[in-house]
Amino acid sequence: MRINPNLIAAALLLQAPLAAAARLVEAPPPPPLPDVQLEADGSPQKTGQADPASRGRLLYENHCLACHESLVHIRTHQTVKSLPALRAEVARWAANANLPWSGEEVEEVARYLDAQYYKFER
Repeated sequence: MRINPNLIAAALLLQAPLAAAARLVEAPPPPPLPDVQLEADGSPQKTGQADPASRGRLLYENHCLACHESLVHIRTHQTVKSLPALRAEVARWAANANLPWSGEEVEEVARYLDAQYYKFER
């Protein structure tokens, strides 16, 4: 079997650009994971460094949006008129939904809702 020298030359010429193109589509490495210390029960240790607004947002989106949308917070006839009333409503609805939220988690959700919709605390 005779190998065509033109095919070998073409393959060699295309090898470098194809290798460069393959490097371009490689995904960048993921960002490093934060150093998380675990409690004895395996839960993440609370360090106080996490942004409470982002944690409050996650709690709200994962547990509250299933029953209502954010429109409830911007309606004309709001029942909540102050930050303490907002905290009480978050605690009440967490209890109604059987969510085992701590006082800190209720506060984080209330702070998220206040920052996002109510603007009581300025």
